Amino acid sequence: MRIQNKYLPINPDLVWDYDIPPDEQQSEAFRRWYVGRVLTRGGADDIQEISLATIHAYLPHISLPSRIRRFWEWYFSLADVRERLGTTDRSTT
Repeated sequence: MRIQNKYLPINPDLVWDYDIPPDEQQSEAFRRWYVGRVLTRGGADDIQEISLATIHAYLPHISLPSRIRRFWEWYFSLADVRERLGTTDRSTT
């Protein structure tokens, strides 16, 4: 799975506890992990940086605490959000 944005901006404050080589910071495994990190430890600015489209694309593929997953599944089920993302069905995955 490759998302629309070719480059995923990384907030070093969210990866302070890992030494991730720069060439690995755009791998699919890292991207999945980082989106999960943003959703569990990041703030509004981090969410805006990676984009709602990125979160939507990766949501089915990342491990999250159930309350966080439920929030994002609810959010992506809203009609106006689906319209902005260009998804017409009611599924979030």
